[in-house]
Amino acid sequence: KKFKGKIDSILIDPPYNSHIDYIGYKDSDYESGYLNFMKERLEIAKELLSNHGFLVINIDEGESNNLFKLCKSLFGDAFVSMHKWKKKHPYFDVNRVVLNPNKKQTDYEYIIICKMSDSVFNLIKQPYLENNLLKEKESGIPEVFDCFGTTSSAKDEINALFGRRDYFSTPKPLKLMTELLRATSSKNSIVLDFFAGSGTVGHAVEILNKEDGGSRKYILISNSESNICRNVTVKRMELINSKFTFLN
Repeated sequence: KKFKGKIDSILIDPPYNSHIDYIGYKDSDYESGYLNFMKERLEIAKELLSNHGFLVINIDEGESNNLFKLCKSLFGDAFVSMHKWKKKHPYFDVNRVVLNPNKKQTDYEYIIICKMSDSVFNLIKQPYLENNLLKEKESGIPEVFDCFGTTSSAKDEINALFGRRDYFSTPKPLKLMTELLRATSSKNSIVLDFFAGSGTVGHAVEILNKEDGGSRKYILISNSESNICRNVTVKRMELINSKFTFLN
């Protein structure tokens, strides 16, 4: 209730309903079905958003169309868009390992962006390669997020923080989340991630605040399965010297 109508940016990387058991948390057999599981949470999320707020959802192809339809039913067709994220790229994937060769390998995942009536995107810093050097230019939100890091480079970032690439199985790259946050927040925004996982959104808040002198605040909610909240989310915020309050 305290934050109703006050959150500018909600960025989530929810479970994918993937039925994969090695990722460290339950991702199948939802009590009332996956879509009902998500609908309950997205309805609350919309209530939390300010009039110029955004909800950003990362998802793979398995549930992308179902979630896209759900979001349009909640926000209206004109206020929802779906984009691709290129999750494999040879420039970033020097350490790539295929953990599940039996699973269909895809080049893209999806980003669903929902906005409120007064929402306006900020420009982002679009990475691109020139002579095998990574550069940046100002851009609007692209249809395809390319060169924003990959699944493999996100695990490299986990390795740099925790000393093991497999310390957390399903991270998103920091650059991708930083630019999504840049597009959907202002310097004094409150940012929420209620599937916080490894804490990438909190890390992105700290990066943007240092870059532009902002005072964005984050709320990260993570689960207790495999002690992910304490061992991963909280530990990451500690490792980057973020100042936060932990509520158990």
